[in-house]
Amino acid sequence: MFLSKMVVDLYTVLLEVGLWFLLIGGFIGGWQAGGFLGAIGGLIGTAIFGAVFFGAFLVLNDIRTRVKAIQEKQQPQA
Repeated sequence: MFLSKMVVDLYTVLLEVGLWFLLIGGFIGGWQAGGFLGAIGGLIGTAIFGAVFFGAFLVLNDIRTRVKAIQEKQQPQA
Protein backbone atom coordinates (compact mmCIF):
# COMPACT_ATOMS: atom_id res chain seq x y z
CA MET A 1 0.00 0.00 0.00
CA PHE A 2 2.81 2.40 0.84
CA LEU A 3 4.60 1.77 -2.47
CA SER A 4 1.50 2.45 -4.56
CA LYS A 5 0.90 5.75 -2.75
CA MET A 6 4.54 6.69 -3.24
CA VAL A 7 4.33 5.95 -6.98
CA VAL A 8 1.21 8.12 -7.33
CA ASP A 9 2.85 10.97 -5.42
CA LEU A 10 6.00 10.61 -7.53
CA TYR A 11 3.86 10.72 -10.68
CA THR A 12 2.35 14.01 -9.54
CA VAL A 13 5.80 15.48 -8.87
CA LEU A 14 7.14 14.26 -12.23
CA LEU A 15 4.22 15.87 -14.06
CA GLU A 16 4.85 19.18 -12.33
CA VAL A 17 8.61 19.11 -12.89
CA GLY A 18 8.17 18.02 -16.50
CA LEU A 19 5.82 20.90 -17.20
CA TRP A 20 8.24 23.41 -15.66
CA PHE A 21 11.16 22.02 -17.68
CA LEU A 22 9.03 22.21 -20.81
CA LEU A 23 8.26 25.89 -20.13
CA ILE A 24 11.92 26.68 -19.44
CA GLY A 25 12.94 24.90 -22.64
CA GLY A 26 10.37 26.85 -24.65
CA PHE A 27 11.59 30.12 -23.15
CA ILE A 28 15.23 29.34 -23.95
CA GLY A 29 14.39 28.12 -27.45
CA GLY A 30 12.34 31.23 -28.14
CA TRP A 31 15.13 33.43 -26.80
CA GLN A 32 17.67 31.83 -29.14
CA ALA A 33 15.30 32.13 -32.08
CA GLY A 34 14.22 35.73 -31.67
CA GLY A 35 15.42 37.50 -28.55
CA PHE A 36 13.01 38.78 -25.92
CA LEU A 37 9.86 38.69 -28.05
CA GLY A 38 10.79 35.24 -29.28
CA ALA A 39 11.18 34.11 -25.67
CA ILE A 40 7.70 35.40 -24.81
CA GLY A 41 6.29 33.70 -27.92
CA GLY A 42 8.11 30.48 -27.08
CA LEU A 43 6.76 30.61 -23.53
CA ILE A 44 3.18 31.13 -24.73
CA GLY A 45 3.48 28.42 -27.39
CA THR A 46 4.98 25.99 -24.92
CA ALA A 47 2.26 26.73 -22.36
CA ILE A 48 -0.40 25.92 -24.95
CA PHE A 49 1.46 22.75 -25.99
CA GLY A 50 1.82 21.72 -22.34
CA ALA A 51 -1.86 22.36 -21.64
CA VAL A 52 -2.88 20.18 -24.58
CA PHE A 53 -0.54 17.26 -23.86
CA PHE A 54 -0.13 17.40 -20.08
CA GLY A 55 -3.59 18.78 -19.30
CA ALA A 56 -5.40 15.45 -19.36
CA PHE A 57 -2.93 13.94 -16.90
CA LEU A 58 -3.21 16.95 -14.60
CA VAL A 59 -7.03 16.79 -14.70
CA LEU A 60 -6.95 13.08 -13.82
CA ASN A 61 -4.61 13.82 -10.95
CA ASP A 62 -6.92 16.59 -9.70
CA ILE A 63 -9.94 14.27 -9.89
CA ARG A 64 -8.04 11.64 -7.90
CA THR A 65 -7.18 14.22 -5.24
CA ARG A 66 -10.77 15.45 -4.95
CA VAL A 67 -12.21 11.92 -4.74
CA LYS A 68 -9.73 11.14 -1.97
CA ALA A 69 -10.83 14.26 -0.07
CA ILE A 70 -14.51 13.28 -0.43
CA GLN A 71 -13.75 9.77 0.81
CA GLU A 72 -11.97 11.15 3.87
CA LYS A 73 -14.95 13.41 4.67
CA GLN A 74 -17.43 10.53 4.44
CA GLN A 75 -15.54 8.18 6.74
CA PRO A 76 -17.14 7.96 10.18
CA GLN A 77 -15.36 9.82 12.92
CA ALA A 78 -13.78 7.50 15.51
